[in-house]
Amino acid sequence: MAGLVRLSARQRITVNTTNKSLEELVRELPPELYGPVREGIETLLARHAQRAEAPAPPDPEPDAPVHSASLRDSISLREITGETVRDICRLSDTLTPPRKYMVAPNAVSIAQAHFEPHAWFRAIYAGEAPVGFAMLYDNPDEQEYFLWRFMVAEPHHGKGFGRRGLEMVIEHVKTMPGAKVLETSCGQGSGSPEGFYNKLGFQRNGKMLGEEVGLSLEL
Repeated sequence: MAGLVRLSARQRITVNTTNKSLEELVRELPPELYGPVREGIETLLARHAQRAEAPAPPDPEPDAPVHSASLRDSISLREITGETVRDICRLSDTLTPPRKYMVAPNAVSIAQAHFEPHAWFRAIYAGEAPVGFAMLYDNPDEQEYFLWRFMVAEPHHGKGFGRRGLEMVIEHVKTMPGAKVLETSCGQGSGSPEGFYNKLGFQRNGKMLGEEVGLSLEL
């Protein structure tokens, strides 16, 4: 901290502080310490005054999550409406290379979903904030379940939102008729989400879907 000095053992002194003002105490210091110590005290007083004048941070809203742990607990899957679709589509804009090349834009996924009768898709929310998107190929008649798309906005990576969101998707699949396996696929190389899927129990199944490696999760 500028202007402050650390006293060595040789420089330490004993000062009678009884009934003396700060100014008087400083003046009793040895001449070589008077200037630096006074400058340091003035710096501290100025910083204290600045903090006192600064407006206090606003209290969080009653329902607003404060900590990452509580945010993670507030994860939900929600249907996408005409009022929210733009926000969900914009989440794709947060992805940067190479991650952005590993998943189709949400706008494309939502458009595809409206032409696929077995598509099941939801937005992932943390509290009231949209943070991701998930889509399944969900065919109970054939007892076939495939994680078609999954993404989390890049500013929210590493917060546990993706893991909890995917856990909720898996919980949904487990309620479906004859659901024993959930499959997916992902690209390889830099930016691949394969490690993320592995942590949730997905393993390679020997299939290749185009240039993507197939993964399976035993339910």
